[in-house]
Amino acid sequence: MINLDDLKYYLNINDGTQDEFLLKLIDMAVERINNLCRRSINYGVRFDVKDGNGQNLIWLKDYPVEKITAIKYRKETGSFDHDLFPDGNIEGNIYLDKKTGKLLLLNNYVLPNGASNVQIRYYSGYMDNAPDPVNETPKDLKSIALLMSAELFLKSFQNAGEEITRRLGLLHFEHVIKGNDNESRRDFTYKDEDYENLLEKYKSLKV
Repeated sequence: MINLDDLKYYLNINDGTQDEFLLKLIDMAVERINNLCRRSINYGVRFDVKDGNGQNLIWLKDYPVEKITAIKYRKETGSFDHDLFPDGNIEGNIYLDKKTGKLLLLNNYVLPNGASNVQIRYYSGYMDNAPDPVNETPKDLKSIALLMSAELFLKSFQNAGEEITRRLGLLHFEHVIKGNDNESRRDFTYKDEDYENLLEKYKSLKV
């Protein structure tokens, strides 16, 4: 969703001494967003395992969905070796709502009965410069990821040279500036962002 250059520009960091740490912070922020949204929103391959009960309507766990590459099932406790569509024509036998992950089997196909016997392989999530516009990272989501990554950085003491930004555990900070004959004070009140509210529209209702 965001890359190292995005975060360094956002934080006004020009050297590469903290690149490895910044990349870890991006991963931490994306994982936290995934947890808050109850789905994986960063782009990647997914494997959903479903109980088959003769249904033709399936809701995929993660979305937006770029494409489905396989729907396989197994008999009893074996591997997922059997293609649901013997002719391999996935696109011609499904309807897929890419935005919501709603999958509808067509042409009288249904999922065979069984417990955890169907595996659906697909690609979903957001990324920059996505081949399919449905997977392009929304601007507000990218801003949230940047904000969260930056907040993790500023609370980490990694830039301890600037005392004013050492926010770990602080709700309020008073900075005293002494001049030749005078003294001034700058007060800062820190407020954590309400990420639950910011991410509300991205939260999955399918728990």
